[in-house]
Amino acid sequence: MSMRISPTTAAVTGVALLAAAVLSPAVAQATESFGSSAQGVAPTSALQPLKKLKGKWTCTGTTTLPDGSQLAFDTQSTAKFILDGNFMRWQETNTIDGTPIASAEYIWGWDAQQGLFTADRFDNSGQRGAQTTPGWVDNTLTSTGVLIQPDGTSLPLTTTITKTAKDAFTVQATISLGAEPGAASVLSESSCVR
Repeated sequence: MSMRISPTTAAVTGVALLAAAVLSPAVAQATESFGSSAQGVAPTSALQPLKKLKGKWTCTGTTTLPDGSQLAFDTQSTAKFILDGNFMRWQETNTIDGTPIASAEYIWGWDAQQGLFTADRFDNSGQRGAQTTPGWVDNTLTSTGVLIQPDGTSLPLTTTITKTAKDAFTVQATISLGAEPGAASVLSESSCVR
């Protein structure tokens, strides 16, 4: 993301663009990982459920600005297995009218002790995040955790990926704005195709 975000109204804009692509993906050229080949790496048995996300994706979405207006953006993503299939790297670039506005990288793994998939994210504005999910429930993968701003403050973040077809999914990102019920706010929604 090209903007710095604080837990004020600016947070909604920045977090939305980040979460929209989510789990959202090809930033900079990455060095090929150990154990990889031109064809890629097969996932370990623990990461097999994430195989549905492998590939190149094109997404269109909207983010809700603090004033309630909508801003459209596009995302180009690539997801592949790395490091002998023990992790999945998801890279993304977000654009508006063809101009890059943000990039992020997600590293997905498996925590066998907790029985959860992990997703650690980093972006070009200095934000980082950590989410976990028990996995797919039917065609839905819901991850919860936090998005940490460069100043150290954090926002509770929920990202929901829903497979809508073999080569399509939607992504919705929400943040919790307070402890009271109904305090969650939809930051962004995207539709992606391979």
